[in-house]
Amino acid sequence: MKQLKGLKPRAIAGRGIVLAVLFLMALAGSSAAQPDWKREWEGAVAAAEKEGQVTVYGPPGIHYQEAIRSFQEAYSKIKLVYVPGSGTDNSQRLLAERRAGKYLADLFVSGSGTAVILFRGNIFDPLPPLLILPENRDPSVWFSGKHQYADPQNQLIFIMQGNIDTSIGAYNTKLVNPKEIKSHWDVLNPKWKGKMVAYDPRARGHIQNMRGIYYSPALGGEFIRRLFSEMDVTIGRDQRQMLDWVAGGKFPIYLFSTDNDVEEAARKGLPVGVLESPPEEGYMSAGFGHLALVNRAPHPNAAKVFVNWLLSKEGQLQWQKRTDNNSLRTDIPKGMLTDQRSVPREGVKYLNASLPQYEDVKPLLKIVNEALAKSGKK
Repeated sequence: MKQLKGLKPRAIAGRGIVLAVLFLMALAGSSAAQPDWKREWEGAVAAAEKEGQVTVYGPPGIHYQEAIRSFQEAYSKIKLVYVPGSGTDNSQRLLAERRAGKYLADLFVSGSGTAVILFRGNIFDPLPPLLILPENRDPSVWFSGKHQYADPQNQLIFIMQGNIDTSIGAYNTKLVNPKEIKSHWDVLNPKWKGKMVAYDPRARGHIQNMRGIYYSPALGGEFIRRLFSEMDVTIGRDQRQMLDWVAGGKFPIYLFSTDNDVEEAARKGLPVGVLESPPEEGYMSAGFGHLALVNRAPHPNAAKVFVNWLLSKEGQLQWQKRTDNNSLRTDIPKGMLTDQRSVPREGVKYLNASLPQYEDVKPLLKIVNEALAKSGKK
């Protein structure tokens, strides 16, 4: 009031008008400053709750189901219908439904092989337009500072997880000194000829492992050629049997084994362990961490909410915690992961075998078949 002392009534009124105008402008500015994304998000959630359902086709494992079902805890008004199945089963189900004119699926979570096959069938819609939350639009919180996709268009098959694999295979701890095998190249030592069993490199379930080796600058086709043409490797597809062979001493080494199986067997007291290669021979595998939006989705708003939740920090935290796979979001602590070897090391460049430039396996299979033929194997 001291500032108004000595002012004429007209001046006081004028200043009051100015203050009122400034106040109204501030209110208008505050309203306009409300983020567009927030209004869009609130509208999407309201529309999703009205749709009342989202349908996700995903992996069969209980841990994956638990991770995806945790969406229901965050959005109880949107019913989650989860259809578990192998990539082959779910893709065949999806294609059969569409041939019958039924459009039931909203989203598809799978391995890269299945996702790429569906991509070629023009089954998916772009994901970037669904990203509303600022934290999801920001690529800096993801590995390598960018969103990674498994399709050439870089917008259809989102890669949300990536485990580092530096494993060479399983070994019998009584028959093999692990210090003798510190690289894939060490298994080409003539002393191991005829003493190794390997998961069939042509099997679809292990093709990503072989892609990682084939496209690795440190290994490549030459390693694969020499392994299967020179080392008299026994080929199999029964993982339990091959691990039993190693534990029993029939074969000292089992190449391309599954680390989880080996570690579980070791916990049970069997004499088996995992041979590790140096980081430069490793590769990144996205496994079942591929997310895609099915076109003609029956619940587009619910699908939008689900995608934003799953890719958010909270959604990826649930995914990582429940599946025990490394989320590619770098703002999530990794200490919870059982296998710390799966976490990318700073400063190391890893080949991401799920990227589209590493998709072609025809030259790889050609080398394998020729090498097995040369060695007399089928």
